[in-house]
Amino acid sequence: MLEAEVKLALSPAEARALGDRLAEAGAQLLGEHMQTDVYFRHPVRDLASSDEALRLRVDGERLLVTYKGPKLDPPRKTREEIEFPLLTDLAHAKALLERLGFTSAATVRKRRREFRLPGEPGGHDGVVVSLDQVDELGCFCEIEVQTATVEHGRSVLANALGRLGLEAKSPIAESYLELLLARNAASG
Repeated sequence: MLEAEVKLALSPAEARALGDRLAEAGAQLLGEHMQTDVYFRHPVRDLASSDEALRLRVDGERLLVTYKGPKLDPPRKTREEIEFPLLTDLAHAKALLERLGFTSAATVRKRRREFRLPGEPGGHDGVVVSLDQVDELGCFCEIEVQTATVEHGRSVLANALGRLGLEAKSPIAESYLELLLARNAASG
């Protein structure tokens, strides 16, 4: 299964307006929570150059390990994603990866509000819209859907962007990790 996603940078005013449009569209609030993502470098393979990622995510009480494959449809971020929960804490999971030779690359922290868009007749019913406030980076919107094909994901995302009045905004192909690393490199 693929995850098709589009990311947009928003000003605080645009984020508030999008929250209002989500309410008007009847979107269901799935939750608001803090997420801490710790990304890792592979001991013998450059995940950045192969456009892959390995992360541990703390999401409330849950700990998830996630592999993200290379992007297939830039600027959309359609890619293979393998994710599963771990029944341990972040310290133990990090220690295991470090013993295997992985090193921490960066940590991304964000406050996320997630919404599910209501389905349309004949449409897709699994569109999730996230409003993110990312430490050191600002406000963003992510729209995502699980899909079997790149083309289907592209179509569903285009429809969601139109429903939310966001079709004119330019998508960002970079992940939060890539944006944070570029910001840190630019600031010295």
